[in-house]
Amino acid sequence: MNRELPPDNQPTSPPSLDRWPYFWWGCALMAIKYNLDRAIAWQCFNRTWYFWNYIKPHGFAAINELPPDDERFYFLLLLSSLPFLILGIFLTLRRLRSAGLPLELCLIFFVPVINLIFFVILCLIPAKHASPARTGHPGWLTWLPTSPVGSALASMALVGLAGAGLACLSTAVLQNYGWGLFVALPFAMGLISVLIYAGPGPEKPSFGSCMLVAILPIVFAGLCLFTIAVEGAICLVMAAPIGLGLALAGGMVGYIIVGNRSGPLHPTAMMLVLMSVPFTMGMEKQADEPPPLFAVTTSVVIDAPPERVWPNVVSFPPIPPERDWILHTGVAYPTQARIVGSGVGAIRHCIFNTGEFIEPVEVWDVNHLLRFSVAYQPEPMEEMSPYPHLKTAHLHGYLRSQEGELRLTALPGGKTLLEGTTWYTDRIWPSQYWQMWSDLIIHHIHLRVLNHIKNLSEQQVGK
Repeated sequence: MNRELPPDNQPTSPPSLDRWPYFWWGCALMAIKYNLDRAIAWQCFNRTWYFWNYIKPHGFAAINELPPDDERFYFLLLLSSLPFLILGIFLTLRRLRSAGLPLELCLIFFVPVINLIFFVILCLIPAKHASPARTGHPGWLTWLPTSPVGSALASMALVGLAGAGLACLSTAVLQNYGWGLFVALPFAMGLISVLIYAGPGPEKPSFGSCMLVAILPIVFAGLCLFTIAVEGAICLVMAAPIGLGLALAGGMVGYIIVGNRSGPLHPTAMMLVLMSVPFTMGMEKQADEPPPLFAVTTSVVIDAPPERVWPNVVSFPPIPPERDWILHTGVAYPTQARIVGSGVGAIRHCIFNTGEFIEPVEVWDVNHLLRFSVAYQPEPMEEMSPYPHLKTAHLHGYLRSQEGELRLTALPGGKTLLEGTTWYTDRIWPSQYWQMWSDLIIHHIHLRVLNHIKNLSEQQVGK
């Protein structure tokens, strides 16, 4: 975390950008981005894309209301925009410095429509001489340490505690696990921690030290949530990739701001960034949008005919205690199944280690298809925590199984293709990220059941 001054021991001024270069750079980047989006839309999704779609994409529908194909399209557009976003922030900061305007105004770059007006204004304002660089934390942050290690630890503690508090607000109070918690919060934490770390001196810290400082508050906040029994270890591990990744993205933006500043940013600007997070959380809670429906299908080939497999599909004796690795992490797993009645209307009880799934039968096609709804389900996991019986909000009503089926298809040679499908919803956003985890877990649960049915059926054939 060394901060080296130039050889003459005088801080150098970051480069500035005058009106015309900023205008041409902006027009060139907008043209490249627009044509890239058109190419993605046409080549990958066979659809058109026009300028006005940036202002009114999909009729202002929330992303969780879009069809799956549209969700993938907008997610790909978002990924492709990241390099342009970073370069645009870099150029805007240089233009603000040239115009003698507060660097905090670069936050307008993130506001749709308004950012276009902001671009035009910056293209009109003439350049001014930059004010000399200042040292030390500004405003009411003057009490913070100014050494590299001290600033890093201070940003970790302050931002980490603030992040843990906002996470508690979202999970324990609002009971909302969404974009505010998993996207806006880690990005803001990474951004603000770098600004605090780089605030004391005029010299620019190294990129590596800024990236380390960006992720330290995320780790610290996670430890706080684990210690005060707000979350368990496995859930924190699952959230770590998206949290750390977005903190690094926020840290990169902070690094760009640091490299283009003429003095430390005012702490009020940092507070405004952080306070935008609970605002996002509150808006999500008010929206209360319905979650998308997902499906997971797993299959095995059984060396037995369908008429031998069918009785083991309807109900099966206890599964041996051996489990694969993911079912040792606290995830609920099936142990046996029994059925009350026969035909449509029968009640199937799939027993898990955390309780029973109650599954009314909707389709009873002997030797071909068993389909059922889910009237009740137990908790989806047991949290790994030093505190016994930790009950977090996301264990109740977030991951919900809606329907399931077991389909048998006769194969040549007296074999059977057995396919298990689960339809489920998950009220944790962003759904594309959490779907990867839930699909993986459900796939392993399927395999535990299907392999047990396979072993039972093949043993019966061998007798």
